[in-house]
Amino acid sequence: MYSRLEPLRAKIKYRTLLNKPGSTKETYHICLDLQNADFPFQVGDSLAVLPQNDPIYVENFLQILQASGNEKIFDTRKNEEVELKEFLTTRANLSKINTACLQLLEKNCVSVEQKSELQALLHPDNKAALLEYIKEKDLLDFCKILEVTRIPPSEFCATLSPMLPRFYSIASSKQAHPSEIHLTVALFTFTQSGEKKFGVASHFLCKLSKENATEIPIYIQKNHGFTLPEDHETHIIMVGPGTGIAPFRAFLQERIHHNAPGKNWLFFGERNRQFDFFYEEYFQELAQKEKLRLDAAFSRDQGSKVYVQHKMYENRKELWSWIQEGALLYVCGDASRMAKDVEATLHRIIQEEGNLSEEHAIAYLKALRKQKKYLLDVY
Repeated sequence: MYSRLEPLRAKIKYRTLLNKPGSTKETYHICLDLQNADFPFQVGDSLAVLPQNDPIYVENFLQILQASGNEKIFDTRKNEEVELKEFLTTRANLSKINTACLQLLEKNCVSVEQKSELQALLHPDNKAALLEYIKEKDLLDFCKILEVTRIPPSEFCATLSPMLPRFYSIASSKQAHPSEIHLTVALFTFTQSGEKKFGVASHFLCKLSKENATEIPIYIQKNHGFTLPEDHETHIIMVGPGTGIAPFRAFLQERIHHNAPGKNWLFFGERNRQFDFFYEEYFQELAQKEKLRLDAAFSRDQGSKVYVQHKMYENRKELWSWIQEGALLYVCGDASRMAKDVEATLHRIIQEEGNLSEEHAIAYLKALRKQKKYLLDVY
């Protein structure tokens, strides 16, 4: 069985941009070639990816450390020697600033003014100020502006946080694609210190990795419970805006493979129908064949923003009917806002259509959750 310590090394078979020209986003469909490896997974599982840092970032740190990259350092976490460049590329989080790293920089700082500022920030009473200061810069920004003496690479690396795996919902069924695994990955961008920057893992998968060349370490993270019902006759309701669509593409591939008689209802949402309707042809084809009920919300296509929860409320009578018939309800995607808005809408639908009090509607949804009829995969 493959794991974080012993991952499968897969290559990208192909990668396609899901957004059309004119979109404000970049979201990619990524197909990884399993090359007939014994790599079992179920729909609903996540793929753990061990990313690599941008080579340009790594070179910048080597210059700061005045090192070639061939130097050997001791990786205390793995209890082994490794080349510095390899450590910085695959094992270290080069974005996150932690206290240990700041303390090392402060100790080696030669500017009296900068040293004093760091000492003040590191004081236990200034945690809020430290967090705010850290938000504005990443580790490379700090290292570039601080005047420090040469820090031994081994000391510097010992303070770095580890590179952690990133988890992506699998967007394909093994039944439909036995030797492949598909992902739906949004390229994460943000501005920091006036510069456009990228999320480490999405940049690695969407931009840095070369097709049929770069080896990507992967393993399966089981998502217990968030999978299809054993009874193929059970109806399913899927709410997956944005990249939250990924597991439901897999669900539908699996249901079609088994010719499941249960009905399928998908709520998808994005910004613009013209530019951001992921996997539109596939879902429209299923809808035309009456194998899928499809409701899509595009927030920027009209004056007032329309989201998946609005489409759910529009169809509240039928939605309530499906729930009463025992349909399983799945939600995947953003935890901070979308999942909360969807849950609030479900409470409202249950309360209004079920003629229940607010308290009883909340209890009803809690019971569905306990019975594993309301399942979440949110992040």
